[in-house]
Formats: sequence, C-alpha cells, structure tokens
Amino acid sequence: MVEPDSVITDERLERERDYHNQRFTEETREAQGKFYWAIADGATLFTKRVTELARGADVLEYGCARGDVSLDLAPLCRSITGIDISDIAVDAANHAARENGLSNTRFLTMNAEEMSFPNDSFDMIFGRGIIHHLDVERSFSEISRVLRPGGTALFWEPLGHNLFINAYRNATPGARTPDEHPLIKTDFDIAKRYFGDVSPSFWGLTSFLTIPVRDTPLGHRLLRMTAAVDRMLFAVPGFKWQAWYCLIELKGGLNVG
Repeated sequence: MVEPDSVITDERLERERDYHNQRFTEETREAQGKFYWAIADGATLFTKRVTELARGADVLEYGCARGDVSLDLAPLCRSITGIDISDIAVDAANHAARENGLSNTRFLTMNAEEMSFPNDSFDMIFGRGIIHHLDVERSFSEISRVLRPGGTALFWEPLGHNLFINAYRNATPGARTPDEHPLIKTDFDIAKRYFGDVSPSFWGLTSFLTIPVRDTPLGHRLLRMTAAVDRMLFAVPGFKWQAWYCLIELKGGLNVG
C-alpha cells in the first residue's frame, strides 16, 4: 500500500524540502540558465532515451517537480508516477493532471531515500538533477529495489571534480542547497553495487566557450565543434571526470533489500 505522503524527519531532508518549496514558489536559479546551453546535446539525448523507454512501461519520475515531463510522457506510458519532496510542486502536478484528464498519472510527496512502493514496481525510473541532492547509497539502494529486473534507470546529474566549476559553485551558494554534492568517482562505485550495468556518458567542457554567443548561428556552429572536441577529450583517461554533467544509464539486476 502506497501512502500519499511520507513523513520527513531528517533535518537535511527538511532543508531540501523548504528550499524546493521556495524554489517552486519563486524561482531561485534563473541566473544559471545560460550555462545549460553548453550541455544541450546531452540533455536532448537524455530526453530521447527517457521517451524511448517510457513507451508502454510503468514509469517513475524520481524528483518530478511540477510534473511537466511526466505529463508529457503520460500518453506513451502504461502508468507514470512522480514523487517529489516539495508538497507545493506535487500539488501543482496533481492539479495539472486533473486539468488534462489523465487517468494513468499520479504524483506523491515522498522521501526519495525511503520510498513506500513495493519491490519491483517500475520498468523505468528517471530523474534530472536529483541524485546529487540525496544520500547516494540510500538513493541507489531504493532505486534498485523498486526497479524491475531488466528495467532501466536514467539520470542526468552534475559532476564534482572540475576545479573551475567548483569555484563558481562556491561563489554562488544561494543558487543551490547547502547539502548538494555533485557526483564524484566513488559515487559510481556505489552504483555498481546495486545495478547490473552502470553506463555513464559525459558532457560539458570546452563547450563552455560557446556561452557568450549562445542562441546565434555562430554559437550553434561552435557548439557542434566543441562538442566534438569534448568527445575526443573524454576518451583520454581522466578527462571525463572534468565534465560538468553526466548521463547515467543503470540496468536492474542486482536488487538489494
């Protein structure tokens, strides 16, 4: 039996909930939006893979925010469930689902580190920028538990090894929660304990040079060029960990719990 609301007692999770409730009331990250131009190709690939795997599947959006992505995917899925720590975002998502007459969609306020779903509940699980807000071990353990054997989980997450990117993060603390921790190498070692296959791809290094000319014909040409340079650099041992973002594809098969 799935409870509609999970009790949040951990102070860290309370901080996350309060921050995101404020964010969904009044956006706090607009200044960072221009940087995502540099990793647009990776974000597009993430969306494409999510759409492919959602067809006919029971899907969980892990950190659904206002549910915009889930609502778009609903016509493709057998069922789609979204969870988020922000009750304000979940209320907005449920309202939108009702307005659109979607019967295969539900949104729940829930602790992502301690989900109340039964084992093997979903064929596909996905999330964007969510794992790095959580305790990685507990998160991967829970995702593995509710993912069906042979299922796939997809995540689009920031990395934490690039010194220049970390310097920017340190200079803009108000743009993120105090408990965020962009993923590092050891987090991928944790993932391997819970999934049969862990396949990351890396995005965003020299492509940052195109930001001053973003959304221009020159910018689009330079983005294609720098993206190709990044692919070559990421093939060199060690360089991939200097990327800004990572698309992580996880296969079920080592469920623990």
